[in-house]
Amino acid sequence: MVRRKSQQEPPPSDAETAEHMRNLAELFVEHTRENGYSFDWDPAFIHHLDNYCTEFAASKPSPEAIHSVITGAGACLGEMIVRNSDWTWVYCTDENAAAVESPEQLRGYPHNKVAKRIHNGAEHDLEAFFKYAVTGETQRRTTARVSKPSWWQRLRSRA
Repeated sequence: MVRRKSQQEPPPSDAETAEHMRNLAELFVEHTRENGYSFDWDPAFIHHLDNYCTEFAASKPSPEAIHSVITGAGACLGEMIVRNSDWTWVYCTDENAAAVESPEQLRGYPHNKVAKRIHNGAEHDLEAFFKYAVTGETQRRTTARVSKPSWWQRLRSRA
C-alpha cells in the first residue's frame, strides 16, 4: 500500500506506484521462499496465496506481522493481476492507496482483499478476486462485486 506521508506531498504517480508494488511483491515472494513457500507469477498457483493467508491467520500473528503480510501479499496479488491481464497499477487519491485498474476503469484493491481474507476468512477468496480481474467472470458463492465509477466520472475522464 502506497501511502502519502502528509497532505502536503503530492500523490505518487501511477508509474511510481507500479514500481513500488512490484518491488514489494518481489520482496514478499523472496521472504516467503525463505520460510518454505514457493510463490510464482503463474495463475495456476494463485490458490497458494489463499492457503498462505489461511495458515498465517491461524498462527495468531501480531498486528505488526498482519500489517506486513497484508502489504506484501496485497502487492503480490495485485502484481499477479497486472502480469496476467491488461490491468495496471494506479494510485487512488480517494482511497489514499494503491489499486489495480482495468482498461474500463474498474478498480480493485488487492491489499483490502488480503486484509479481508486474513481477518474474515475464506469467504474473501483471493483466487476468485484474481480470476475476476483476469477473465471478468465471477465464481459462484463469491463476494466479488463490480463497482464502476459513476457516469459523470467516466465522462469527465474522457474529456
